Amino acid sequence: MLASVERAEALRLLKIEHAAVRELIDALTDEEMTRTNTIRYGVYPDQRLSFKDLLAHLITYEAYALEAIEAWEHGERHWVCDSIETARGDLEIHYGGIEARAGLALAAVLAEWEQTQSTLEATFEALSDTAWRTPAPYDTDEPLDLGGMLEPILVAPPRPLYRHLPVHIPDSAAYIRSLRRG
Repeated sequence: MLASVERAEALRLLKIEHAAVRELIDALTDEEMTRTNTIRYGVYPDQRLSFKDLLAHLITYEAYALEAIEAWEHGERHWVCDSIETARGDLEIHYGGIEARAGLALAAVLAEWEQTQSTLEATFEALSDTAWRTPAPYDTDEPLDLGGMLEPILVAPPRPLYRHLPVHIPDSAAYIRSLRRG
């Protein structure tokens, strides 16, 4: 798969995503962020997720994107590229990232989100447009460039390009109102 957008556009959209998450972090209380069963969209029927759990989920995909970029730079294909293409692998990634952070305090998850999102933005900024469109350094069945390798990790359908939050919280204001209904 070749990147569907240029690096600058991917970065612009990623910054919009991060700003939207930041607005929610700033607006919500600790209790609201840790209250279970508040995420209603883009989850599996057995999940009763809090905003903190959603952050863990978002961190997972961005952390894997960073690892995949590093592997690419070493001429390797990161395992997540194959795993995300299977139903079982996608489920393991989805549940695994949340489970791995379930025991962490809210402050730790917030700190990890801050670090991961800022590192991903800095990494995108540091990439050249040429690097974004560089063909895979390993054999592939179809044309693949760096941007195209990242899209299934960060932008798998039905997500809007580089926007994961709206899959789970389509309307931030409505989400906040739902948390504050007495």
